[in-house]
Amino acid sequence: MPTPRRWRGALAPTSSFSALVLLSLLSVGEARAQEAGEPPEAAVAAQASPTPPAPSTGVVPPSLVSKPEAVYPPEALAAKVEGAVKLLLTLDEEGRVTRAQVVEGLGHGLDEAAVDALAKARFTPAMQDGTPVACQFEFIHHFVLAAPAEAAPQVAESPAPQPPVAQPPVAEAPAEPAPESKSPSFTSIVRGKATEARALVRGSEAVDVVELEKAHERAEDLAEVLTRASAVQVQRTGGLGSRTQLSLGGLSGDQVRVLLDGVPIEYSPYVYGLGSVPVSLIRQMEVFNGVVPVRLATDALGGAIHLRSDLAAPETGASLSLQAGSFGSYRGTGRVTWRASEHVFVRAAGFHDRAQNDYRITVDVADRATGRMGPRTLSRGNDAYRGSGGSLELGVESLPGLDRLVLTGYLGQYDKEVPHDQLMIRPYGAVTSGQESYGVGLRYEVSPHERLKVLAIAGYNQRIGELYDVSNCLYDWYGVCHDTQARAGEIASSPLENTQKRQTLFGRVRLLGTLFDAEDLELSLGADDSERTGENAYLTRLGQEDPLRIPLGLTSGFGGLSHRQSLWEGRLENTLFVKGYVQHFTSGTSAQLSETRWAGGYGDTLRFSVTRWLLLKASYERTTRMPRVEELFGDGGLLVESTALVPESSHNANVGVELLSLVTPVGRFGANASAGLRDVENLIQLFPGDTTQAYENVDHARSVTAHAGLDWDSPGDWVGLTGAVTWLDFKNLAEEGQFARFKGDRMPNMPWLQATGTARFQVSRLLSREDALGLEWTTRVVGSFDRSWESAGNGGTKHSVPTQVLHSTALTYRARFERRAYSFSFNLHNLTDAAAFDLVGVQRPGRALSARLTVDL
Repeated sequence: MPTPRRWRGALAPTSSFSALVLLSLLSVGEARAQEAGEPPEAAVAAQASPTPPAPSTGVVPPSLVSKPEAVYPPEALAAKVEGAVKLLLTLDEEGRVTRAQVVEGLGHGLDEAAVDALAKARFTPAMQDGTPVACQFEFIHHFVLAAPAEAAPQVAESPAPQPPVAQPPVAEAPAEPAPESKSPSFTSIVRGKATEARALVRGSEAVDVVELEKAHERAEDLAEVLTRASAVQVQRTGGLGSRTQLSLGGLSGDQVRVLLDGVPIEYSPYVYGLGSVPVSLIRQMEVFNGVVPVRLATDALGGAIHLRSDLAAPETGASLSLQAGSFGSYRGTGRVTWRASEHVFVRAAGFHDRAQNDYRITVDVADRATGRMGPRTLSRGNDAYRGSGGSLELGVESLPGLDRLVLTGYLGQYDKEVPHDQLMIRPYGAVTSGQESYGVGLRYEVSPHERLKVLAIAGYNQRIGELYDVSNCLYDWYGVCHDTQARAGEIASSPLENTQKRQTLFGRVRLLGTLFDAEDLELSLGADDSERTGENAYLTRLGQEDPLRIPLGLTSGFGGLSHRQSLWEGRLENTLFVKGYVQHFTSGTSAQLSETRWAGGYGDTLRFSVTRWLLLKASYERTTRMPRVEELFGDGGLLVESTALVPESSHNANVGVELLSLVTPVGRFGANASAGLRDVENLIQLFPGDTTQAYENVDHARSVTAHAGLDWDSPGDWVGLTGAVTWLDFKNLAEEGQFARFKGDRMPNMPWLQATGTARFQVSRLLSREDALGLEWTTRVVGSFDRSWESAGNGGTKHSVPTQVLHSTALTYRARFERRAYSFSFNLHNLTDAAAFDLVGVQRPGRALSARLTVDL
């Protein structure tokens, strides 16, 4: 299971070079980092000699203690095959080899012989700041045919070619005798690498980093992963393809911004939001709690979720994932990368989803014989979903005057049936919706000076949305047209044949400067300019006034400046920032509505390292969020306009303590605890009605949250336990306006408690040397909540959602053969078939089985 990366291995050093010994590789003669977004900082050669004295601080690579013995396979001797087998070794904190994977082989049984030999090897553990840590490194095992006794030379390692970037000299391993001695020579190189995940967790920001390597193997989506691994509350209105709502500290919707590789997710193929993003295409999620860094160039009230797909080095390869499950659900995802040359690469990705969503629900239905209303359990209808999309990238990198230039084109679309109204009271039988998104983007990176780096993004996006409601039938929950009405339209009093088109030009620029420490100064600018037009074809045919035909324009701008300071050899880090926001919107009504709004913000983040593994953090931001077009002007369908909305602002504060991965004789421990305050003015809240919904300002609201998490892995990673709990008290404090009469009430549709616990079990080397079988059990608890204000109505008639306890389990088998990897997963969701609901009480799927096959080539 992906865990918040309060890093599960190395402890934090104070210099950028020694930031990480974990998960790093170096090919002989070629510097290469896996999953690194930036070039390595240094390389350290591991000597094939007794254990060197360990310095008190910094990085010490592992060294060989007991030399591996390899038996020359008879097949290779007969064929007179000799050469080098390159392996990727994984060591635990005690220097034991837990995994030996062939990277480049020779065949003829030599690969298997090398793996067998290295599985028995012992090394001194890699050390970081005097603490043993797990690590990975490449190991080259040479097989040399025996020469005649009188001429048998010693075999020495060939010097590695000079890497293309400046590196310290790489020490060679001592010469080794011929194979008769059964001590083949080797070269191992460990490279320090400061990954972005490591740097984020060690920094001053209030952020959870969720890496998705394990999630790629299981039949689950980003929403499920996010719920289990962070303080984010994720709720859906149904099954696959249903709307997904995120809540962080009680703030939801656009108050929590979702971005993909630095760009709002709506400017991507995943136009349907987080629920439509395939987990296999995302490498890492970054959850910023309340305080959003200036580099994201966005206005957000409750925080931001940054999805990263661009962390993998563009190397030739392919991956394919196929998933099938209950209720007619199917998902397919593929990615292909071709490294045309050292400087040019091409990468393509695509997905296709389909679901019937005909799961069982319980609703009040009139008995056909007596007409009496009563609860009935039946299959959900008119809820099918189909979505697909893809992207194509052409990249050029590492040229004079150019670090990287990537041109991207993408297309995404979905079609979704609408089964009922917002509160699951009235069924629909023929209402459908759809959306399409396509566009192009250009990314540019250059370092014109050793103290300056420039990153720029520009693009164009067009989205076309449709909503059709043209039937004059009145449907029941069985999907039967039991009556007709004079005028068509199940939702409103007239038909909807709505089509909306929104075109957007956007740009982002980041300037990273170095004053005293590396990249300690950052200037970030962003702008979005969009236009929206539309039409209700039904009203057009009748010659009636159509509000969708009124053109709308919205221009938003962002600017931010931050400075990071590191003191006391890195023990104290402080980042001070200021932000500015501007919004201008126009509406082509007879009044020619036009308005420009300005706002500013500021904040500070602070981190103090009590020890190498114990961090104290505090952060604060005064932030503002401007209303979106849909919030102001509706969508011409279910969402009505609210042009009186004003920007919302908040004082956001966080304090927390983090225990980074602490290695002990009984396993690795990690823990965190935090508390947050969100004091909001003019809160923009969505209030659902019987048939439509609208956004309204709440004069004053305050959210108080507390979150705690614990992570433990046994020695050898046989067993693991993870737990997290989030408590929320979100209250209305309005002194005036229509919501003043509910002062002191909890905000509706907000669970006060969310808790998740997971137990993991894993057994390795069942059928091959490179396989593992894992079993997970997850339990999730969601506290009860009211669907309306606490003081409204009385106890007998109030609509509330009871406490939910949901269980799920996953069985995953994965295997690796040379450079190919395979995984197969069975997931059983909602094991007890308990009643599950979203944030407004709509029933979600019960027990469901899904299976997933993933192949990496």
